[in-house]
Amino acid sequence: ESFTFQMGRELGELKQGRTSVAEYTRKFNELVRFSSDAAGALSERANMNKYRYGLRGDIAHAVSLQNI
Repeated sequence: ESFTFQMGRELGELKQGRTSVAEYTRKFNELVRFSSDAAGALSERANMNKYRYGLRGDIAHAVSLQNI
């Protein structure tokens, strides 16, 4: 299994859980940078949706109310 494939899989499974938003964001950006998805397979909007859906429910709801 290649490194970029593994990073893409981790990105797909990433959830905020009990970590801070800052730590979740750092990990998300790291995985996007190294995953095969970063090669252009996902649009910016797809990455934004993936980020938002990985946030805890209360935070994701607040973010979804924003006009992004």
